Amino acid sequence: MQMSREEKLEKVERLRVAHDRTSQVLEDETVERELHPGTDIARNWTVITAAYSGLEQTIKYLIADEKGMNITDLIGLREGKKHPYQTHDLSGLFSRLAQETQETIGEFYARFQSLHSYIQIQCVDEFLAQVSAEDGKGYERWRYTLIEDELLPKNSPEALVSIWGVCVQIAVAREWENQRVRFPDEMLTWKFRDCLDAMVQQVAVDRQNAGEPFRDIGRERKVWLWKREHPLNAFANVLWNFSRYGEHGQVEVSDWLSDALLAWAGIIHNRPDITRRTSMRAFVTRAQGLTPEGQSIRWDQNAKRFEPVRWCLENRQREELPSTAVAIMDRSRQDMPLRDLWRGAKESGYLVLENRGFHGSPSQGRWFRTHEVRAVVQGDSGLMLTLWRERDTNQDLYYLVEEQARADMGDPVRRWIETALRRREMRGG
Repeated sequence: MQMSREEKLEKVERLRVAHDRTSQVLEDETVERELHPGTDIARNWTVITAAYSGLEQTIKYLIADEKGMNITDLIGLREGKKHPYQTHDLSGLFSRLAQETQETIGEFYARFQSLHSYIQIQCVDEFLAQVSAEDGKGYERWRYTLIEDELLPKNSPEALVSIWGVCVQIAVAREWENQRVRFPDEMLTWKFRDCLDAMVQQVAVDRQNAGEPFRDIGRERKVWLWKREHPLNAFANVLWNFSRYGEHGQVEVSDWLSDALLAWAGIIHNRPDITRRTSMRAFVTRAQGLTPEGQSIRWDQNAKRFEPVRWCLENRQREELPSTAVAIMDRSRQDMPLRDLWRGAKESGYLVLENRGFHGSPSQGRWFRTHEVRAVVQGDSGLMLTLWRERDTNQDLYYLVEEQARADMGDPVRRWIETALRRREMRGG
């Protein structure tokens, strides 16, 4: 017997609210890595067990809807001697969805994974096979992991909640014709653009209160958003410049739009959710070049995937640290921000090349060059200073090598070096 529309609406609303609440629990958590593995498991237990169950129930609902059955009849359905829907095996259940539904979920996950690149499994069916485990009992193992010691399948609460979310979106869209699935890139674009529009309005109010006549910058804003092929690329460029120089870095924009972009960057940079387990955090940190993934991030409109902007400094490693290297800062204490170096180099007319990827075979060398400050792009004659870090270490120390006599460097860079060395002495380094 088929579910009535009233039954469908009731079930869809329950699934939607359950997902919203679980997602909020996940997004309220700050990003931390527990040193004790058991604590890390316990911190993730609430969200993962809820998401396992919620995703299982949502997939079963979608299958029942596609088959024109109610849930009770679906669960009781027999195939030979087996009841294929009396299971917690997410992978097996996913394979029984209609092909179109599988493709929508797969496309959503692929876009999500290209943003959350720390999740290494690129296909949704492979991810669900991993979390379900070979015997399909991944859920049971996670559910009882607080007191039992069975081997856990790898998992990602962010990915599991995200897959559950798109399944809920599909269920909602089936009942409401004016609804459709919104993909991660669309949701991020909407959030960023909504914030920018609020800043545009605020700038208009502030400037009019200061006595300026009203100026409509709606067309200018629209042209700017698509100047880099997609709004996400425009936003990423602002975030990259803001993290380096405290400026938006955009040229040929009006003073009104300039004020709005700078205000937007400041608000995004200080949003609570960029410290939490959200897609907003994943985008902002990658856009600012604060992960090993790349110098920034861009959205490929043709491939419909996020991709890294490659580091501008080629991979340079060596076995021994240069003999003149001096430890100058500890990133965890943030007492010598790299932004000051970027600003000083810019004021001196120098170029900063960067690579924090730490990629390559360990046999290439123990020490990794992360930054070069140079007066020219080609050749080493213009090389002013380099920064080094040790591979595979928990220490956040940078090591400075002065490649030219300090007196021959631009004053802002020279002052940066002197300040770094004074702080090193104050720490007793």
